[in-house]
Amino acid sequence: MNQRPTPPPVDQWLSASSANSAVTPTDNARQFVVYNVYRALVAFCLLAILINPSTTGLLAGFDRSLFIAGCAALLASAVLLTGRWGDRLQQSEAGIFGLMLADIFATALIASGSGGLFNGFSVLYLITVAAAAVMLSTRILATLVAALAVLAILADAFWMVTQGLASVSALLPAGILGSLLFTVSLLVQLMASRLSAAEAQTEAAEFRVAALQQLNEQIILHMDTGILITDKQGALRPINVAANRLLNLPTGIDVTLSRISPELANQYDEWCEVGQHRKEPFRIDTNGPVMIASFARLDDQQDSSHLIFIEDYTPVTQFAQSIKLNSLSKLTASIAHEIRNPLAAIRHAAQLMSESGTIDEADNILCDILVNNSDRVSDIIDNVTEVSRRAAPNPERLTMNEWLPRYLEEYKQQLTETVALTLDVTEQAASVHIDPNHLKRVLSNLLDNALRHSKQDSGESAAAIRLSVDDHQGQVHMDIVDFGRGVTEHHIGRLFEPFFTTSTEGSGLGLYLCKELCEINGAGLFYHRTPADESAFRLSFKQEGS
Repeated sequence: MNQRPTPPPVDQWLSASSANSAVTPTDNARQFVVYNVYRALVAFCLLAILINPSTTGLLAGFDRSLFIAGCAALLASAVLLTGRWGDRLQQSEAGIFGLMLADIFATALIASGSGGLFNGFSVLYLITVAAAAVMLSTRILATLVAALAVLAILADAFWMVTQGLASVSALLPAGILGSLLFTVSLLVQLMASRLSAAEAQTEAAEFRVAALQQLNEQIILHMDTGILITDKQGALRPINVAANRLLNLPTGIDVTLSRISPELANQYDEWCEVGQHRKEPFRIDTNGPVMIASFARLDDQQDSSHLIFIEDYTPVTQFAQSIKLNSLSKLTASIAHEIRNPLAAIRHAAQLMSESGTIDEADNILCDILVNNSDRVSDIIDNVTEVSRRAAPNPERLTMNEWLPRYLEEYKQQLTETVALTLDVTEQAASVHIDPNHLKRVLSNLLDNALRHSKQDSGESAAAIRLSVDDHQGQVHMDIVDFGRGVTEHHIGRLFEPFFTTSTEGSGLGLYLCKELCEINGAGLFYHRTPADESAFRLSFKQEGS
């Protein structure tokens, strides 16, 4: 009966209680239009009876002026109410009630002008009473319309009896018709009330279903797990943003698993054949996140479409990293305690020997070697201890466009020489979630390395930081660029291994420490060559809010 309502916002639906199932006001627009068309057709047909020579005899001997007045009133009001006045009238209970009273009066004129109860036109009261029971939500008003119609019938019958046009027995059919009008009114009111309640319940159910559907869509679109669907030909279609981001898929283009990742395709084929598979982590590229996949059928059919769920394995690796650091902390604490004291004694003894004046130049060189290597071992112990004692991250929301300039000023103040540091930031806001102290340590280590290698290879201590945002993958990238020769292909795979170094001065734990700090903060660190073939380390963060 009513037009389907627009679903409410999800948050409003969730905050609503069962009151959503309450009956809503009935929209009378459609019922009013149907009833008004009926009024016009009845008036037109009755006038046609009067005009047609073959039927005009039915009204012979009666007051045609009353008949014409009643028909004209119906037709004129029907035409008048097709416009703006009808829109106003149907929105008011009083307006509809007044229309029903006017129709009872017009019907009384038609009935009286055509011979009253005996010519059958009094049955038109039934339609008016039924329409009032449907369109008037106030039962008292609907019943009052029926009562007025009964009074009109009884008054007409009584007038005919008093005028000698009918006997007293005519009051019996008038009473029966009046009883019928009351019965029709009450039955239609009951039916309309139940239909209105059922319609309200249907609308409430539609609200809930639409809101649930909208809620499900929002959950799927914004969940961190990527969802893909495969058809019978093996083509993939991503369902949510996470799938595009994790697998770096082109938008709006169906692809195959083998093009995304041969390893993932093998796991999928194994699952299709065996019905189960071992969840093994995989990457789609060397520097991408570690992911894990699971599969499910949409139904029990063997050749049905399948769902593929892709989860970021980074939280698991972060947890494993925390366990590893905790174990390393206990091990290194005991090793450091056992080594520091004898190492300090060796260094102190070598210094005393070199300062005693009783040894020759060759022995003095050996003492210096002992002192230098003791310092180096001490530094290694300090670095390992620092890695093992690394506290859990305390992440904060950092806007890198604002945070980086302040950090560079602090970093420059700690240097003892003049360096050339450039900063290139994007105008787009780049917000990340990371521990600022950890980030400072990583950047300081990377900048120290960049300045050192630039000076060794070019003679100038120079480095650059370049900030960019990848909206497609929801990533913020920070490149720390040096102007040296860079890392050879042979050494790239071992850069982040502990104790690996190409320098005679380093301990080989700096980059390892940086990698550890990045991983426990959910960031990535890798080496790459820029499009200008410059040597750079890239820090990749998940963009806050993506």
